[in-house]
Amino acid sequence: MTGTAALPGTDVDAPASSVATVDRCLDRITKRDNVIQAWAFLDPELARAQARARDGEHRRSALHGIPIGVKDIIDTADQPTSYGSERWEGHRPDRDAEVIRRLRQAGAVILGKTTTTEFATYRPTATRNPHNPTHSPGGSSSGSAAAVADGQVPLALGTQTAGSVLRPGAYCGVFTLKPTYGRWPFDGVLPVALTFDTVGGFARHPADLAVLDGVLADPGPERDLPATAALRVGVLRPPWADRATPAAAAMLERTVAALRDVVGDVVDIPVPEDLAALDEAHTLIMAAEASAALADRIDRPGKVSDQLTRFLADGRHAPAGAIQNARIVLRRARCFVDDAHRDVDVLLTLASTGGAPAGLTSTGDPVFNKLASTAGVPAVGLPTGTGTDHLPLGIQLIGPAHSDQSLVRLATCLTDRFGLAARCPLPEELP
Repeated sequence: MTGTAALPGTDVDAPASSVATVDRCLDRITKRDNVIQAWAFLDPELARAQARARDGEHRRSALHGIPIGVKDIIDTADQPTSYGSERWEGHRPDRDAEVIRRLRQAGAVILGKTTTTEFATYRPTATRNPHNPTHSPGGSSSGSAAAVADGQVPLALGTQTAGSVLRPGAYCGVFTLKPTYGRWPFDGVLPVALTFDTVGGFARHPADLAVLDGVLADPGPERDLPATAALRVGVLRPPWADRATPAAAAMLERTVAALRDVVGDVVDIPVPEDLAALDEAHTLIMAAEASAALADRIDRPGKVSDQLTRFLADGRHAPAGAIQNARIVLRRARCFVDDAHRDVDVLLTLASTGGAPAGLTSTGDPVFNKLASTAGVPAVGLPTGTGTDHLPLGIQLIGPAHSDQSLVRLATCLTDRFGLAARCPLPEELP
């Protein structure tokens, strides 16, 4: 039998079975779903049936019996995958994505499908930020971030092409991992721009991200980071720093000051001015690749938003010279990150420009996330404070390729030992 269904980072007493864990999640969803609206598909009886099966088995892994939310661009054979689009509403894939197969093999319970923006691009969902429902949860992994932040599920999967894991994680005040490019398999996931597309995770404690990575990562090299006392941290000073709100900029400086007391060295790393073009270059390559990747997805009856239509047209009609120049900028960005990691062990920057935007018409600005997405290196997002409006703010730690496990251990140490990050309270715990 499984015994307790709990994760190592869980900060509350866990029920004694997977069924009890799932029921607790379902009760929370029933209480809050009319406000948060984080789920694209949820079948309580299917979830309970999975949990009963897990309770009748020997424990397979630390994820055994643990419910997980899954972004609705990741294929599930027993649940619809609609890609955030009316055109694909009710679509049933023939088989699970590889990440889902691995989760099931580890004994996890696929609780349901979380909301995503349209084809994981720009049109927002109806999902709301748990800390203030009049604000966005971010995107495109809107439902995954909001569901974990609201205590509706302990773990969730999302994807990142520009900033769709790190940014909503920061807005909703949860921990996130954007793994090394290709570390978690992408088979069975909607492609948007395969130069950048990466499956990532959301949790309320960084130790739980290490468990998720242990189940999902392909075998390969692992790069260790030095112990905290010997760690060299480089604070990125990018040309886009002026896009941060005053509250976010001040939070970053407080975090840097606190880090100086616990790590070996903290230095500034100026980002070259010519990389100011990275934001535009990334957007152009994403549009060009999405126009090809999504062509057959929109070739069926149903509405496509004007925003997506314009975005795909921009990519489809982009001049060859502009594409070439954009790829040159991407290459410079990768070289910059590689060079920076020769001088320091970890890079530090904001995870978003500030707190979650008011209203539900925008999922926010991913400019602070594009460097890690372009370089293909791992990044861990940590909630490190709140702004003047009491909405969460966060930083990201960017490590060299294949340092994922070590980077998550560092985040756990900074959270548990030094208190530089902490889970954001559930809405009812807010003052």
